[in-house]
Amino acid sequence: MNLNSNPLAHRTTLTIPRAENVFQDVRRISAQWLTKKFGSAPFTSGHHHLDKVSVLTNQAAYLADGAEQAIRLQLREDKPDATWRTTITAVTFEDASALVSVGLEVFPNGDAPLSPGRPGLVRDLVRDLKPMDGLALMTLDTLDVSAENVDALVDVLCDPTRRMPVIVAARPVRTDLVWSERMRRTTPHCAGAASLYLLEDTDAVDAFREMIGEHHRVAPGAVRTFLTGVDPAWPKDGPRHRFLTMARMSDPTDGAWFGLARTVQRISTEAVLPEALRSLSFPDAGQRHREERQAALAVVRHTDELVMMRNDVADLKALLAQADEELKEAGRTAELSARTVISLEEQLHSAMERADGDMEEALRALDDVERARAEADVLRRRLRDAGRYEATVVVEQPQGVPDSFEDLWERLSAFEGVLVTAEKAKALELDEADRARVWAAKAWNALRALDSYAQAAKEGFNGGFYQHCTSDRQGAVNWPLKQLAMTESDTTMNMWGSERIFPVPAEVSRSERMEMQAHLKLDSKGSTSPRVYFMDDTKGVTGLVIVGYIGPHLTNTKTN
Repeated sequence: MNLNSNPLAHRTTLTIPRAENVFQDVRRISAQWLTKKFGSAPFTSGHHHLDKVSVLTNQAAYLADGAEQAIRLQLREDKPDATWRTTITAVTFEDASALVSVGLEVFPNGDAPLSPGRPGLVRDLVRDLKPMDGLALMTLDTLDVSAENVDALVDVLCDPTRRMPVIVAARPVRTDLVWSERMRRTTPHCAGAASLYLLEDTDAVDAFREMIGEHHRVAPGAVRTFLTGVDPAWPKDGPRHRFLTMARMSDPTDGAWFGLARTVQRISTEAVLPEALRSLSFPDAGQRHREERQAALAVVRHTDELVMMRNDVADLKALLAQADEELKEAGRTAELSARTVISLEEQLHSAMERADGDMEEALRALDDVERARAEADVLRRRLRDAGRYEATVVVEQPQGVPDSFEDLWERLSAFEGVLVTAEKAKALELDEADRARVWAAKAWNALRALDSYAQAAKEGFNGGFYQHCTSDRQGAVNWPLKQLAMTESDTTMNMWGSERIFPVPAEVSRSERMEMQAHLKLDSKGSTSPRVYFMDDTKGVTGLVIVGYIGPHLTNTKTN
C-alpha cells in the first residue's frame, strides 16, 4: 500500500435474518477479539485509550422508545508504519433482521509495503450470527450437496437477491491430500465473503452438470467461483465465473489456489455498502456525557460551600479535559476522512480515464470486425462468381479471443511466428484480477500483432515492429502505438534492468537469457497494468519474435 492508495483494505457486510440479540452478540465477539489484543474491552460510550497508540470509540443510536437501533465500535491504532482503523457496525430493522459490517482502513505513514489482512473477528461473527446471502447460508466450511439437492444449489446460484460470490467445489474421484489440505485452508478465509458448497460425489457432479449446463459445470476436483447474475442459458456467461481445474488444485508447485480467498475478499471489499449503513449516523457521545455532568453539577449538595466549590472545579476541569480529548479525536477523524476523500477522487479520475480508454479500444475493435466482415463478404462473392460455392461455407467456426490467460496458454501453438518463453505461472496470476478477461483478450491481440509482423518479415518486410504497426498493408494485424514502448528509460534499466532479463533459446544466447526492453501495454491504470515483453529475432537465428514475459507491471520510476 502507498500514501495515495485506497485506505479501505477490507470490508465484510453480513445480513442476519434473525437478530434478536445481535448487539449483545456483536459486543461479546468484539470484546473477545479486543481482549486478545489489549487485555481489556471497555464498552461504555465515548473514547477509551487501550494503550499509548490505540483508541476505542463506542457509539450507539436509539429509537424514539429508547431501544438501541445501531451500534458502532471503532478501534484506531496510530502505529509507526500506518494508522489502522477497524470499524464494526450493526443496525437492526423492524422485521428483526440486521446488517453487520466490519471494515479495515489503513492509512500509511510512508512508502514501506504493508500487507493488511482480514480482521480475525469476521470468522467469529459468521460462526455465531448465522448470516445469509439471499438463499445462501454463509458458513465457515463447505456445505455438502448430494445429487438430490443440486436443484437447491442452482436456485442459490441464480438467486437475483444474492450479493456475494458462491464457491462450488467438486470432490475428486480419488482422494488427494494436496487438494483436501488446500480446501481446508482456503474455506475459512472465504467465510463472510462467499457461500461455500461441495458436490460430494460423481453423482452430484453429473446431476449438477445436467441442470446447470455444460458451460457452467464443475468437474471432479475443480473449484469454481460463481459471481452474481448467473445465466445457465447463455454459454458466453460461463467464462465469467472463474474455475481452477483438478490439475492445478492438486499441483504442489501451483499457487493459484491462493487466489480463491483473495478474489472473494476483494469482491466483498469493493461491494457497495447497503444504504442503511451508508446513511447511518450516531449522536455526539461527548455531548451526552457533558449534559450528564452538567446535570450533576446542578444537584443540590448537602455539604459545606467550600467542598461544593472544590467539587464544582473538579467537575469543570474534567469537562474541559474531556472536551480537549474530543476535539483531538475529532481532528484526527477529520484528517483521516480528508485522506479518504482524496483517495476516492483519485479512484474516480482513474476509473473515468479507464472507461474512456476501454471505449476507444472497443470502437477500434468494432472497426476491425467490420473491416474483416466486409473483406470476408468480398471474398465470398468472388468465390461464388468463380463457381466455388462450397468454399464459401465455414463448417468449423473459428474460436474467439481467450477468456483467460490459462485459455490463452493452451492456444499458443496458433502462432507460427512467435515463441513464448515467458513463465506461465506469472501470466496465470493475472486471472485473479477483475479485468482478467479484458487483459487476456488484449494479450491475444498483442500476440496476433507480433505474429503478423513475424510473417511479414519472413515475406520480406524490412522495417521493425514499430514500422509494422504504422503500415497499412492489406491483412496486417497492428498494435496501437500509444500502447507500445520499444525501449525503457535509462533510469529504469540502471535500477531495475535485472527484472527485464528473460529466457531465450540456447541458439540465441549461451546463457539462455537476454535483456528485453520492448513491450506492449495491456493496461495503463492500476498497480497491475500487465505488460508483454518481447525480443525481435525475425532476422536472427530463430526467425521468430520471442516473448519473454507476460505478467504484471515490472518495477520502474512510476511504480508505487
